Amino acid sequence: MSSNLLVQLGTVGTLILGSAGIWVALLNQRRQLNAQMFIEFSKRFQDLLHLFPTEAWIANLNPSKPLPPRSQELTDCTLYCIQLAADVFHLHQGGYISKGLWTLWEREIRHAITGPVFQREWEDAAADFAHIPDFVQYINTLMLRRSPHQTSGVSVASPLAGVPEIINDRST
Repeated sequence: MSSNLLVQLGTVGTLILGSAGIWVALLNQRRQLNAQMFIEFSKRFQDLLHLFPTEAWIANLNPSKPLPPRSQELTDCTLYCIQLAADVFHLHQGGYISKGLWTLWEREIRHAITGPVFQREWEDAAADFAHIPDFVQYINTLMLRRSPHQTSGVSVASPLAGVPEIINDRST
């Protein structure tokens, strides 16, 4: 083999190795960004749970409980939750979050949004999101496909196990 061929092979090998390194770094960066988004949005959701009236959240998860009366506090908390769902939806639409993370969040969104409190509040809140027609259509689609915890008349265990305890602890 000539030294010229060895230099060319070394150059190609270096390019391949460098490209693989960049690819791995980009994958790791995406995973790190997804983890940061998960942490941030989970924190925002927990903060909303602390604001949400306890009886309303429990009634939303358990249709056998009576719906609380309408109130400005309930309307505001519902709007905050829907806005959080809109933020996550747009991150998904823009391709900024992984499919696995979206699947996790969408399950939680569907579980909350299809509850009877959100169903009732969405009737008025939908107008506030009219400027985002794709999101309104998404929520309306979720509302039409009511979750099993609403249609069966039996409460299904929430994927947010322990939520009532978290809600009741308003000291943090």
